[in-house]
Amino acid sequence: MYPAPGPMSKSPLANNALSMTVFEEHPPFTNAPGVKEFVDLYHERARKAGIPDTNVEVQAAASYTAWQILEAGVKGAGSLDDKAIAAYLKTHRIDTIQGKLRFDGPSNYGDDLMRVKQVQDGRWVTVYPKEYAAPGATLRVP
Repeated sequence: MYPAPGPMSKSPLANNALSMTVFEEHPPFTNAPGVKEFVDLYHERARKAGIPDTNVEVQAAASYTAWQILEAGVKGAGSLDDKAIAAYLKTHRIDTIQGKLRFDGPSNYGDDLMRVKQVQDGRWVTVYPKEYAAPGATLRVP
């Protein structure tokens, strides 16, 4: 479901492979406020660290989103108290690079933000749903 994104996308054997995602480095994901700054900083630091694949993908985005949620919770609650933060998060939507998140559903879940991505020509692109597909991308069936 969540393969190692860089190595897999570069293997010719992986062409047309499918996976799930909450963020890929293309519009409309990159249209959200703050995404460009995050992506640019990630590229710079990943290059300096010698990481072979410097693209932001689901794991990097989810980790960054976790910090966005925590920051919003602390600021919104005006406190570092876990219960106050949780109470705030359960009653407010949080703007993140993944979109607006909410935690008021069963087991604190909100909307399903999963999308389908596919390896096409050596890179991951979102193909479903259509409104999240990379520009010009559609599902390829071998």
